[in-house]
Amino acid sequence: MDIKKWIKTEAKCFTDSLLTYLPDGKPKKLYQAINHLPSAGGKRLRPLLSSLSCEAVGGAPSDTVPYGIALELIHTFTLIHDDLMDHDEERRGLPAVHALFGEDTAILAGDALFAKAFEVASQTPVTDSILTILTRNLSCMTQEICEGQQLDMDFEYRDDVSENDFMEMIEKKTAKMFEYATYGGALIGGADKIEADALRHYGKNLGLAFQIWDDCLDLVGDDTLGKPLGSDIREGKKTLVYIHALPYLTSKDKKIFSRIFGNKSANKKDIQSVISLLKKTGSIEYASSQASTFVSQACASLDILQESTAKNRLSTIASYAIERTK
Repeated sequence: MDIKKWIKTEAKCFTDSLLTYLPDGKPKKLYQAINHLPSAGGKRLRPLLSSLSCEAVGGAPSDTVPYGIALELIHTFTLIHDDLMDHDEERRGLPAVHALFGEDTAILAGDALFAKAFEVASQTPVTDSILTILTRNLSCMTQEICEGQQLDMDFEYRDDVSENDFMEMIEKKTAKMFEYATYGGALIGGADKIEADALRHYGKNLGLAFQIWDDCLDLVGDDTLGKPLGSDIREGKKTLVYIHALPYLTSKDKKIFSRIFGNKSANKKDIQSVISLLKKTGSIEYASSQASTFVSQACASLDILQESTAKNRLSTIASYAIERTK
């Protein structure tokens, strides 16, 4: 199975469904801003994981559509606000919402998408008790994402960020949405507690691997990522690679590193010199190894599930998370 091609096909189908749920109205500028980013496409991994998790426990994948759309709307809301906070001018090859419509409208568009997510989630065809759990989880998830984003921003001004600090941040900012995607899909599919917990752990570990590998791609990928190579270096992001490297840098290396790291005007030659230092310390390899470990843990969580196409696809997606080039 060509997982990349399959994900692309499924993402297209999901986007078609998503667009039917997006609001349209007045003021026109606000609704144009609301629809801008969702219409640009994306991997749609979170709703896809929810659908596969539901199918893996014997449920009907179509039942997860409203919940999956709610996840994607919340994800989009966080992206709009993240781009605004990070002053990023592009997203998915298009102007960021704040760059096109202004900062004030971007904030309102994000808020509206967050509100719309709960309206759509309420249409999930489950019992009232399950729906209560789903909506509570979406609320808790969003709060934790905000906590993770604040930690990420705080790290820019700290020199004492530990590996444990970093893992807490990415668990909240990234992994929680993967975790609640798979856990929610399992609940919608009628999973028992053992199955639901297994898929929840799968999602969490997959999310951790996904974010760590994303940070590695910033150093070993290419410009097809949608952002220049080494953007995290220019922005001074405290990634696992950075945290691991610090104790292994020589005094001379630290001088080079401190001059370039966090320097938004650093040129390509500067960036390559820092990447060379990170390779020399073995830090990129270390982070990649950690991502592989989380993928192994994610796949191990699937062992208790009965064999099925959905289970196999979940396992393949986990492997793909650290094989992708963007």
